[in-house]
Amino acid sequence: MIAKLAFGQFRDLPMPVEKKDTVKREIKTWTVDDIYGVADTVVIDSLITSYQDNQPINNYSIANSWNGNLGSPLESKIYFDRKVSSREDMFERAYAPYLIKPSDVRYYDTKQPFSQMVYRSAFPLQNEEDYFKIMLTLNANKHLNVGGLCNLIYGRGQYQYQSSNMLNGGFWTTYTGKQYEVVSSVMFNSFKNRENGGISDNNYILNPQYSIQASNIPVNFSNVQSAYRNFNYFFNHRYKLGREMERKAKSVLGVDSTYTEYVTIMTLTHTFHAEDVARKYVEESVPMGFYANNYFSNSYTKDSTAYWSIANTFAVTLEEEFNRLMRFGLSAYIKYDIRHYGMGIKNREDTLRFDNSYSHNLILGANLFKREGKWVKYDIDGRIYLVGQHIGEFDLDGRFDFEFNVGREPLGIMAAAGFRNYSEYHQYRYYESNHFKWSDLDFNNSLALDIKGRIGLPKRDISIGVQFQNITNYVYLNEKCIPTQHDGNVQVLAVDLLAKLRAWRFHLDVQAVYQLTGNRDVLPLPDVALYGNFYYMDKFFKVLTVQLGTSVRYHTEYYGNAYMPALGQFYLQKDVLIGNYPEMNVYANFHLKTVRFFVQYYHLNKGLFGGTNYLSMPYYPINPATFQFGLSWNFWE
Repeated sequence: MIAKLAFGQFRDLPMPVEKKDTVKREIKTWTVDDIYGVADTVVIDSLITSYQDNQPINNYSIANSWNGNLGSPLESKIYFDRKVSSREDMFERAYAPYLIKPSDVRYYDTKQPFSQMVYRSAFPLQNEEDYFKIMLTLNANKHLNVGGLCNLIYGRGQYQYQSSNMLNGGFWTTYTGKQYEVVSSVMFNSFKNRENGGISDNNYILNPQYSIQASNIPVNFSNVQSAYRNFNYFFNHRYKLGREMERKAKSVLGVDSTYTEYVTIMTLTHTFHAEDVARKYVEESVPMGFYANNYFSNSYTKDSTAYWSIANTFAVTLEEEFNRLMRFGLSAYIKYDIRHYGMGIKNREDTLRFDNSYSHNLILGANLFKREGKWVKYDIDGRIYLVGQHIGEFDLDGRFDFEFNVGREPLGIMAAAGFRNYSEYHQYRYYESNHFKWSDLDFNNSLALDIKGRIGLPKRDISIGVQFQNITNYVYLNEKCIPTQHDGNVQVLAVDLLAKLRAWRFHLDVQAVYQLTGNRDVLPLPDVALYGNFYYMDKFFKVLTVQLGTSVRYHTEYYGNAYMPALGQFYLQKDVLIGNYPEMNVYANFHLKTVRFFVQYYHLNKGLFGGTNYLSMPYYPINPATFQFGLSWNFWE
């Protein structure tokens, strides 16, 4: 991850301006944390270079396990890229690259209505993969903004019975006054996937003698579907207490002048958050020989799980201005939530089993921070469960960011550490379905120690990061896809490099990760993962930016996790080696004023060089060579 060396401040992002415009095209965009509602500036999606890679899978990680179809379940092969935002719903993590949760929502403040349209697709048409996005935001006045977003993915799939359908998005509004602020959003995430259980034999990929067209390769399932839905509502409002203060300013002539500014000393915050989640797995006819057990029916499967939560959080913050001597801020909050877990099993006529359980939780948290200033910023955060099934569990995290110059060269350093005591997913303790069943798994709480750091040269676009984690009582899915706890410690060490090199008009962008896992039997990872992008870029006719290049993704060989359709989870396997194969592409990107478009020939080396093991995970190959194209258009009116 690239360290955020500056945060918590709004930043103006000027966009291209035509001389005839009378209103400056200017936009601010930010996200907020789901406890205090503190703003964290983000950059608007106006990327000029490497636009062909700007899609959820590539944005998530440089190496992933998936079935090759956009919108399908996924797990990163880079351990520290794996996003875990909730330990209440185990099904969420397979859709993490696509989900829009409250902390992911981008809020806007713009002087003109701003909209963006994106369309991506691929040939051949009978197997095309469509991605459509539309976003609109506008200000009613200088305080009130409203907006909406819709993302649609429909992938027919290069292999049989693997289509994906994703629809997500929602609406948001913000009000920013001198003392009162509101952010609110309603977001929906819906996924429907045909599950084919993978190809029937890896030799169709690994052995050239078996090679046939991708759409003709036999697969394990033909009438199986899974669906996942996540709906969330978020409302945060803040009231700022402070006073008008007189400030001094110098004019261009060097004459002092004064002005008044409202300075916030204390902020009172209330947050309401509701989330509703459901997953279904349906087999119109039960596959023969694929699953070891059919506990409830040999002819039909309909497994369902549900989870919902309602939370209220009250917080008080003493802002940095309250302490002129030490210049730090201090926050505290108390949070109460109720959580519901449901599980159902049906045949064609009746409900065979249905279970409900509830949990009430009370959480206390505090935050010590310094977000202003030039040289040093820090953020120390902690929380503990006081009441509920997680009583005694806690998180403690600290992060320091340093910015200074070495000669004329700016240098950024980030250092962070964390310690957590947590229990695993609710479904890891008790779960029942037609093919999998376990109960009363009495796991000890896991303990995790995290240490990480990054040093970077912003002007030269080079940074190096180090991350380390030690986990005690690590819980994983074993080779039978059953939750299991490792008795002892597991360590992971990762070193990564981010670099953008340039010579004349030629560029080389590099991301490299080295990973060392302390126990490959319970936590397998590739030793090295690489992404390289070599391209030529120039501007023609003073308005058209052209980028021509080739990119490659590669990771070393290892026993990568397998995918279990009935659970939507990734689990250990020790039979099939994955990796040691370069995935290469050649592309052309174009940028003309507010329009970006690209063409790309994906996986060009298939059947030519690099070997034959283009399995992303056991029995799931990446897509064969395809022609891809895409367009993004920003509108200011």
